[in-house]
Amino acid sequence: MATPNRIFICDDHPIIIDGLSVLFEQNSYKLIGHATTGNELLKALQKVKPDILLLDLHLPDIDGLTLIEQIRSVDADLKIIVLTMYRDDFLIKRVEKLGGNAYLQKNASNSEILQALKSVYETPFHLSSTLKAETASLSLVRDQFAHKSKLTPRELELIPHLAKGKSSSSIAKELRISPLTVDTHRKNIFRKLKINSAIELTNFAHANKLL
Repeated sequence: MATPNRIFICDDHPIIIDGLSVLFEQNSYKLIGHATTGNELLKALQKVKPDILLLDLHLPDIDGLTLIEQIRSVDADLKIIVLTMYRDDFLIKRVEKLGGNAYLQKNASNSEILQALKSVYETPFHLSSTLKAETASLSLVRDQFAHKSKLTPRELELIPHLAKGKSSSSIAKELRISPLTVDTHRKNIFRKLKINSAIELTNFAHANKLL
């Protein structure tokens, strides 16, 4: 069986595509196509069969999490590597839960990217050593904070979403809970943290490394 080396990129920044194209060419990987929107990606995947997809989470039309879910509903074999600017352990967990195979930041070194291309065939979910260390450290901080403030795991999960100003309906859709449940958690969070506004929550979240 041939070594899996056919790659497709979905990213709306040409400089990212150009840079990765050179890296792949120098390391025996073949870039078989690219897309700049989620819809372009879904149409392309009906015609081409890459081994690995490098996917940005922030696209003009469809968010990357939704794309992972849609792709996994029809294709269990495609290796999906998220390549994003966001450093967020909630996003990392979400990507893994939806069926992504790796999570990298866009400032990852060439060696980290090449390692991920190999690791997706060796491990269930790949994180660079840097991200692993940061995630473990932040998880410890959050666990200690949650115990001290008596927040539930779900309330802690909602804080970054609320602090970013997302609506109850959008949070509910993303987390697959009802808007009423989001509103209830919001009230409990405000009460437990003794705050009265979204601005206070945002400042509090930054101060306690919850973003």
